This record gives sequence, C-alpha cells and structure tokens, in this order.
Amino acid sequence: MRRVHWSRWLLRVQWGLLGIIVLAGLALRFGLLRFELVFMIFTYAGGAALTVALVSLLVFVWGSRNHRPQARSNALWAALLGLLPVAVPLITVGKDNFNAPKIHDITTDTRNPPAYQAVLDLRKPWDNSAAYGGEPVASQQRETDIYSDIYPLHVHMSVARTTELAAEVAKKLGWKIVSYEPEKGHIEATDRTLLLGFTDDIVVRVRPEDDGGSRVDVRSSSRVGVSDLGANAKRIREFIEELHLRVLSEQYGEPSDA
Repeated sequence: MRRVHWSRWLLRVQWGLLGIIVLAGLALRFGLLRFELVFMIFTYAGGAALTVALVSLLVFVWGSRNHRPQARSNALWAALLGLLPVAVPLITVGKDNFNAPKIHDITTDTRNPPAYQAVLDLRKPWDNSAAYGGEPVASQQRETDIYSDIYPLHVHMSVARTTELAAEVAKKLGWKIVSYEPEKGHIEATDRTLLLGFTDDIVVRVRPEDDGGSRVDVRSSSRVGVSDLGANAKRIREFIEELHLRVLSEQYGEPSDA
C-alpha cells in the first residue's frame, strides 16, 4: 500500500478552510447567519488559508531541493488553493473598488438625496440606517475619482413617462419593485448581490424641470457592511445608462437592447 506523504495534509487543510468559507457564504445568502458572523468567518478562514499557502511555498522549495516530487506537488496545489480567498474577490469586485471609501450609500444628488419610504418596513433593526449620512458621506463620494461619473440624468420627457421607463429598466436589471408611483415620479426597489445575496435598497426620484423635461436621481445603499466596494455605484451606472438608451429609443427611434 502506497504511503500518503505528510504534505498531503496541506491540501486537506486548505480544502477544509475553503469549505468553511463556502458554507458560510451559503448560510449568509439563505439568511441562516448574520453578516457580522460570516464576515468574521471569512476573515479568519481566509487568513488561515493564506498562512497555509505561505507554509506550502516553503514546503515546495524544500521538496524541490530534496527531490520530493509528491511534497512539491501537494505544496504547489495547497499554495494555489490558499490564494482563492483573495483571487475571487479581486476578480468579481475589481481591484480599483477595493480603494473605495468606507461608505455604503451612493446617490446622484449628494445635497438632497432621494428619501426611502416603502423599503423602511422591509429592513431589520440591525441593518445600516436608511437615513443619509449627510456631508461626511457626500464629501467622500464627491472627492473619490471612481464616483466622478455618478450624476443625474436630464431628459426631455414628462415625469410620468420617464418614471414608467425607469420602472421598465429596473425590472430588466432584475430589481424587485417595492413602490411605483409614476405620477409622483417615485420608485423604490431592492436588489441582491450575485455571490453573497446582500440586499441593497434603491430609490429613483423623477422631478419636473423648467424646460418641461425631467431630472432623474437615483440612490442605492447597502443594508449591511461599512464599504460597498463599488457595488452601489455600479448599479446606478447601469440603470442610468440603460434608461438613457430607452429615452433615446422612444424619442428618436434609436435602437435599445429592450
């Protein structure tokens, strides 16, 4: 019977740590565990995986010098597995978004942001406050380059029709509409992040302008966490871009992706 080299335990430990991270993520997505506990699990399990990866690199060097192919192979795979907790967030979130300020509430109008109403009843007591953080949050958004393209959309269309198109865009993007008042120019919705299923709140405000057109403002905020890693800004960009295409299509007959 072939003996299993002791370096095999490096792989077993890494698979165990990755399993813990995956299970914690699933528990968070299905509402079985709260974010604070899962974040702690991610932090400690991910740190342990990186530590084992560093040890594995040393074992890889040792195996190479002492002609131990099994140790070298096990150590190499263990090192690669240990990088997954870092590589996956980098790929899915994007390197630049890790430099985002520690805010989780983004809006196209930092001086008078749209207010939440209907979604307030859906929030848990331990969720982030639905009240806007005021100038401290606004100044961080305005002074950060990755948010420089977050601004209102001005269209030559009535409030009611603009709101109708906005609701169509929200549904296309997969948002769950909570409140829809086209005559008042008000939409509220929720959206869930892809991997961990975080629920974020969105409010769209459409107001009339002096030229007969409308101004569209959007606010998107996370219920949990300190920093959103750019998720809310990404959501607003997608919405504004798609709504702009819808408006152009209706006004000038230009093709949209509807």
